[in-house]
Amino acid sequence: MNTDKICVFLLIGVLSSPGDTDIQFDIMEWVRYVLDTCVVVSALRSRNGASNRVLRLALLGELPAVCHYKLLAEYRDVLFRMLRRGELEFSPVQVERFLAALVIAAQEVEVRYLWRPNLPDETDNFVYEAAFAASPATIVTHNVRDFRRPEIEWPGVLVKTPQQVLTEVSRHA
Repeated sequence: MNTDKICVFLLIGVLSSPGDTDIQFDIMEWVRYVLDTCVVVSALRSRNGASNRVLRLALLGELPAVCHYKLLAEYRDVLFRMLRRGELEFSPVQVERFLAALVIAAQEVEVRYLWRPNLPDETDNFVYEAAFAASPATIVTHNVRDFRRPEIEWPGVLVKTPQQVLTEVSRHA
Protein backbone atom coordinates (compact mmCIF):
# COMPACT_ATOMS: atom_id res chain seq x y z
CA MET A 1 0.00 0.00 0.00
CA ASN A 2 1.49 3.32 -0.94
CA THR A 3 1.71 6.37 1.34
CA ASP A 4 -1.19 8.18 -0.37
CA LYS A 5 -3.54 5.27 0.31
CA ILE A 6 -2.43 5.12 3.94
CA CYS A 7 -3.09 8.84 4.36
CA VAL A 8 -6.55 8.54 2.81
CA PHE A 9 -7.31 5.55 5.01
CA LEU A 10 -6.30 7.42 8.16
CA LEU A 11 -8.32 10.47 7.11
CA ILE A 12 -11.47 8.38 6.85
CA GLY A 13 -11.76 8.17 10.60
CA VAL A 14 -10.84 11.83 11.09
CA LEU A 15 -12.93 13.51 8.41
CA SER A 16 -15.96 11.33 8.05
CA SER A 17 -18.63 10.32 10.46
CA PRO A 18 -21.91 8.46 10.15
CA GLY A 19 -24.21 10.58 8.03
CA ASP A 20 -21.37 12.78 6.75
CA THR A 21 -22.12 13.45 3.09
CA ASP A 22 -19.48 16.07 2.31
CA ILE A 23 -16.52 13.73 2.24
CA GLN A 24 -16.97 10.16 1.12
CA PHE A 25 -14.22 7.64 0.58
CA ASP A 26 -14.73 4.16 -0.74
CA ILE A 27 -11.96 2.05 0.74
CA MET A 28 -13.48 -1.24 -0.42
CA GLU A 29 -11.01 -1.39 -3.30
CA TRP A 30 -8.16 -1.40 -0.79
CA VAL A 31 -9.58 -3.84 1.77
CA ARG A 32 -7.98 -7.27 1.76
CA TYR A 33 -9.14 -10.40 3.52
CA VAL A 34 -7.38 -12.88 5.80
CA LEU A 35 -9.16 -16.22 5.96
CA ASP A 36 -9.09 -17.88 9.34
CA THR A 37 -8.47 -21.63 9.28
CA CYS A 38 -12.03 -22.37 10.41
CA VAL A 39 -13.37 -20.68 7.25
CA VAL A 40 -11.09 -22.73 4.98
CA VAL A 41 -12.10 -25.95 6.76
CA SER A 42 -15.79 -25.07 6.62
CA ALA A 43 -15.52 -24.22 2.92
CA LEU A 44 -13.96 -27.57 2.13
CA ARG A 45 -16.48 -29.52 4.20
CA SER A 46 -19.56 -28.03 2.52
CA ARG A 47 -20.12 -26.58 -0.92
CA ASN A 48 -23.25 -24.72 0.20
CA GLY A 49 -22.20 -22.26 2.88
CA ALA A 50 -20.97 -18.70 3.00
CA SER A 51 -17.44 -19.95 3.74
CA ASN A 52 -17.38 -21.86 0.47
CA ARG A 53 -18.62 -18.81 -1.44
CA VAL A 54 -15.95 -16.59 0.17
CA LEU A 55 -13.24 -19.11 -0.65
CA ARG A 56 -14.44 -19.42 -4.26
CA LEU A 57 -14.41 -15.63 -4.64
CA ALA A 58 -10.86 -15.56 -3.27
CA LEU A 59 -9.69 -18.32 -5.61
CA LEU A 60 -11.28 -16.51 -8.58
CA GLY A 61 -9.52 -13.28 -7.61
CA GLU A 62 -12.81 -11.50 -6.93
CA LEU A 63 -12.08 -11.17 -3.21
CA PRO A 64 -8.56 -9.90 -2.53
CA ALA A 65 -7.18 -12.45 -0.09
CA VAL A 66 -3.80 -12.33 1.58
CA CYS A 67 -1.73 -15.14 2.99
CA HIS A 68 1.50 -15.82 4.80
CA TYR A 69 3.55 -19.00 4.85
CA LYS A 70 2.79 -19.54 8.56
CA LEU A 71 -0.93 -19.31 7.86
CA LEU A 72 -0.60 -21.72 4.94
CA ALA A 73 1.32 -24.12 7.20
CA GLU A 74 -1.56 -23.98 9.67
CA TYR A 75 -4.09 -24.66 6.90
CA ARG A 76 -2.00 -27.62 5.73
CA ASP A 77 -1.52 -29.02 9.21
CA VAL A 78 -5.23 -28.86 10.06
CA LEU A 79 -6.38 -30.19 6.68
CA PHE A 80 -3.98 -33.14 6.71
CA ARG A 81 -4.96 -33.96 10.30
CA MET A 82 -8.58 -34.04 9.14
CA LEU A 83 -7.62 -36.26 6.18
CA ARG A 84 -5.96 -38.78 8.51
CA ARG A 85 -9.14 -38.90 10.62
CA GLY A 86 -11.35 -39.28 7.53
CA GLU A 87 -13.09 -35.94 8.09
CA LEU A 88 -12.48 -34.59 4.56
CA GLU A 89 -13.50 -36.16 1.28
CA PHE A 90 -10.32 -35.20 -0.56
CA SER A 91 -7.05 -36.91 -1.31
CA PRO A 92 -3.72 -35.55 -0.07
CA VAL A 93 -2.89 -34.55 -3.67
CA GLN A 94 -6.15 -32.59 -3.93
CA VAL A 95 -5.39 -30.75 -0.68
CA GLU A 96 -1.90 -29.87 -1.93
CA ARG A 97 -3.39 -28.61 -5.22
CA PHE A 98 -5.94 -26.55 -3.33
CA LEU A 99 -3.20 -24.95 -1.21
CA ALA A 100 -1.16 -24.25 -4.34
CA ALA A 101 -4.18 -22.58 -5.96
CA LEU A 102 -4.66 -20.46 -2.84
CA VAL A 103 -1.01 -19.38 -2.95
CA ILE A 104 -1.46 -18.32 -6.58
CA ALA A 105 -4.70 -16.43 -5.91
CA ALA A 106 -3.70 -14.69 -2.66
CA GLN A 107 -1.27 -11.86 -2.22
CA GLU A 108 1.59 -12.63 0.11
CA VAL A 109 1.73 -10.39 3.13
CA GLU A 110 4.96 -9.79 4.99
CA VAL A 111 4.65 -9.68 8.75
CA ARG A 112 7.61 -7.69 9.95
CA TYR A 113 6.70 -6.93 13.52
CA LEU A 114 5.63 -9.51 16.02
CA TRP A 115 3.46 -7.21 18.08
CA ARG A 116 1.29 -9.61 19.98
CA PRO A 117 -2.32 -8.60 20.41
CA ASN A 118 -2.39 -11.28 23.16
CA LEU A 119 -5.55 -13.07 22.15
CA PRO A 120 -6.52 -16.20 24.11
CA ASP A 121 -5.54 -18.53 21.22
CA GLU A 122 -1.93 -18.13 20.11
CA THR A 123 -2.72 -19.02 16.49
CA ASP A 124 -5.26 -16.19 16.42
CA ASN A 125 -2.47 -13.77 17.34
CA PHE A 126 -0.72 -14.48 14.06
CA VAL A 127 -3.93 -14.15 12.04
CA TYR A 128 -4.42 -10.71 13.63
CA GLU A 129 -0.81 -9.74 12.89
CA ALA A 130 -1.19 -10.79 9.25
CA ALA A 131 -4.35 -8.69 8.99
CA PHE A 132 -2.53 -5.69 10.46
CA ALA A 133 0.31 -6.14 7.94
CA ALA A 134 -2.31 -6.18 5.16
CA SER A 135 -4.44 -3.36 6.57
CA PRO A 136 -6.93 -2.19 5.82
CA ALA A 137 -7.96 -5.82 6.18
CA THR A 138 -10.80 -7.95 7.40
CA ILE A 139 -10.30 -11.21 9.24
CA VAL A 140 -12.93 -13.64 7.99
CA THR A 141 -13.83 -16.10 10.74
CA HIS A 142 -16.66 -18.01 12.35
CA ASN A 143 -15.05 -17.31 15.72
CA VAL A 144 -15.58 -13.55 15.87
CA ARG A 145 -15.59 -13.47 19.66
CA ASP A 146 -12.11 -15.06 19.72
CA PHE A 147 -10.75 -11.88 18.14
CA ARG A 148 -12.52 -9.47 20.47
CA ARG A 149 -10.71 -7.60 23.17
CA PRO A 150 -7.07 -7.95 22.22
CA GLU A 151 -4.71 -6.12 24.56
CA ILE A 152 -3.58 -4.08 21.56
CA GLU A 153 -6.14 -3.00 18.96
CA TRP A 154 -4.84 -1.75 15.66
CA PRO A 155 -6.68 0.53 13.27
CA GLY A 156 -7.53 -0.97 9.92
CA VAL A 157 -8.33 -4.49 11.19
CA LEU A 158 -11.94 -5.65 11.20
CA VAL A 159 -13.34 -9.05 12.11
CA LYS A 160 -16.38 -10.41 10.25
CA THR A 161 -18.16 -13.67 9.54
CA PRO A 162 -18.21 -15.07 6.00
CA GLN A 163 -21.87 -14.03 5.65
CA GLN A 164 -21.06 -10.45 6.69
CA VAL A 165 -18.26 -10.36 4.11
CA LEU A 166 -20.57 -11.60 1.36
CA THR A 167 -23.13 -8.93 2.26
CA GLU A 168 -20.42 -6.25 2.25
CA VAL A 169 -18.96 -7.39 -1.07
CA SER A 170 -22.39 -7.61 -2.75
CA ARG A 171 -23.18 -4.02 -1.71
CA HIS A 172 -20.00 -2.78 -3.36
CA ALA A 173 -20.20 -4.89 -6.51
